Amino acid sequence: MKISSLALGGLLALGMAPALANHPFAPPVPYSKLKAQTNRFAHAKSGVAAIGKPMPRFAAPTLSGKGLTNASFRGKMGLFVLADTQCPCVKAVQSRLVNLSKKYRAKGLKVAYVFSMPKEKPIQIARYMHAQRLPFPAIIDRDQRLLKMLNGQCSSEVYLTDKKGVLRYHGRVDDSIFDPKGVKSRDLENAIVALAQNKRVARPEVPALGCAIPRL
Repeated sequence: MKISSLALGGLLALGMAPALANHPFAPPVPYSKLKAQTNRFAHAKSGVAAIGKPMPRFAAPTLSGKGLTNASFRGKMGLFVLADTQCPCVKAVQSRLVNLSKKYRAKGLKVAYVFSMPKEKPIQIARYMHAQRLPFPAIIDRDQRLLKMLNGQCSSEVYLTDKKGVLRYHGRVDDSIFDPKGVKSRDLENAIVALAQNKRVARPEVPALGCAIPRL
């Protein structure tokens, strides 16, 4: 089993590598089962993120130990995904996010997961990222500074900036979170394509559905 180079340095630094040595990769969960796990959902309403404005300055720690700042996304389209290790909505869209990352990496797309759920420990996040084989940096937002900066409401909510660091899209990945075959409106991908072509994003905000993130 091979731990991604993304997290290895941070895991060793935190003494987490032994805990992951025998941790199996998680098997795919049927979308029908994920949809049934809807006990703490919330709708993230539009109108709170600063669309058309530069992202505020930030510096955030990551599992890798390197951390991320605004400069980490300079010249890149930055995609920030609010996540937690238990939310079925996050698990439902993660394969789509991985595919988007691969598809548009050459166009300058850079993805980061943001973990802001209270009481969620780094070892839990490390196990989750490893088990799900996610190739993204994981921001450990313990004090919820990044969550509050974005005014985030729920896990699976996404924020997309252009190559100048201006927020251009906020909301859902698409319109069929638990049924990829039923997608009719690929809102996030449409926004990525628009930015890659230096065009205006037609729908800059679309309400997201996800697991509510309690504020500290």
